[in-house]
Amino acid sequence: MFEKLLNLARVGKRLSAAGNNHETAIKDELALLLKSDPSIREQFETAYRKHALEKVSDNLFEVSAQQAMAARQNPPIDSPETEEIIDRIVGELLIQTPWFRYDGKTVSQGDTLARPKDKGLPSVTLDELKRIPPEIRPQLTGRYTKCDIPGESYKILLDEYARYLRAPNTAQGRRLYNMFRQGLDILDLDGVTYEMIRMNPNSIGRWLPALVDAVMKQDFFHVPATTIIEVPITLLQLTRCDYNELTTSTLAVLDRYCQEAFSLDTQKEYFVKTGTYSSKFDFRNAHVHGEKEVQELGEYLLFIHFLACQMASPLNNKSIYGVSTTTEWAVREFIPDKENNPTIYMGMPLHTEYRVFVDFDAQKVIGVSPYWESETMKKRFGHEDDADSPHKIHDYVVYKAHEETLMRRYQENVDAVCVHIEAMLPDIRLCGQWSIDVMQNGEDFWIIDMALAQNSALIECVPKNLLRPAQERWVPALENAVKANS
Repeated sequence: MFEKLLNLARVGKRLSAAGNNHETAIKDELALLLKSDPSIREQFETAYRKHALEKVSDNLFEVSAQQAMAARQNPPIDSPETEEIIDRIVGELLIQTPWFRYDGKTVSQGDTLARPKDKGLPSVTLDELKRIPPEIRPQLTGRYTKCDIPGESYKILLDEYARYLRAPNTAQGRRLYNMFRQGLDILDLDGVTYEMIRMNPNSIGRWLPALVDAVMKQDFFHVPATTIIEVPITLLQLTRCDYNELTTSTLAVLDRYCQEAFSLDTQKEYFVKTGTYSSKFDFRNAHVHGEKEVQELGEYLLFIHFLACQMASPLNNKSIYGVSTTTEWAVREFIPDKENNPTIYMGMPLHTEYRVFVDFDAQKVIGVSPYWESETMKKRFGHEDDADSPHKIHDYVVYKAHEETLMRRYQENVDAVCVHIEAMLPDIRLCGQWSIDVMQNGEDFWIIDMALAQNSALIECVPKNLLRPAQERWVPALENAVKANS
């Protein structure tokens, strides 16, 4: 595939013979060509789109939401009665949806998105659902949902967590902790498990309100306009189910719910993410634009949350938990690229970005690194098991060609970024140590993400003597858990 990609880009013949048996050297030389000749870059991107991006992969994690949707052959909804039930289910879900919205200037929030027309309507019953053919039947209401295994997950999870706490520094304790964290991401939801997941401090609703309060008091940083919703438990449970088995009516509920919950405009572009995961490594799933895609935005969110849960599955070669430990979905304004940057990760503009580590208790910056740190990126794209995939070949070449520009912009602005971050820390009502991600777009600096420092890559830029671990809390207050499980 590597040689084919070069030949299709019609640049192979311009590479030196010295690199013929050394793929990294060939890619490095191709990067030099892309850097010096815009026409080569255009040929390279055209070949990549045609022979990689437009093909449907057998690897689930290289399939886009749009490709997954196109593969469906669900029957249409052709019954007024079914349409009426779908709308009532949407109403039931909206009633249960707390929300937070920052429009770029002001903040608003509430405990429900209830519509006036839903007041007094009866809840959808199981008997009503059973009258709809199974192939198009909604698989959730505001009260009911599709589950795989009977019983309550929280009993298993709390047992594992309690056993871990009795021996946290042993091999058995670490195994139990991993099983507990994995279970949070893959087991069926119940009220207590839902409340446990809500406690994840890395979820966007736990830090964005504090950040926005501080950003509104200064004029150096921007934060994208953002709407966050707390996904009702019956809908969130669908992320634990097989995405390919969801019915037409289920998807209709999902899309129409998101249309109303996020006040979507089909003429706008959006960046979508769960509370902890944006799928930006396949940017086709994060950037939603065009009338059809915006109308199907709910399916994008469900798909990327489903993928995040699959990452934690023990069936994967490498189980990664934490990216789906959230009860939130977020829709953000899309920031158009001002700099004509090349793209990696299947369409993401390669902006200069800064990862700044801060200590809110000490109110100081404790470390900073380029987000696209050179050795990390070249190792990821060029020296791991999938380095010969067309996506990693593409991204290595593009990154290498753009590396000098990224590092120059970083060095020119990193001091100012750190000074302004540190000045803002007293106004951010958080505690502990965090990473703050800043994206540069022209002369604008956007704070786009945050996470606990101990859960963040590139933490090696922080002197070890400055690091302090955060205390984890996963057991919800008893009254909240009992109320959620009732």
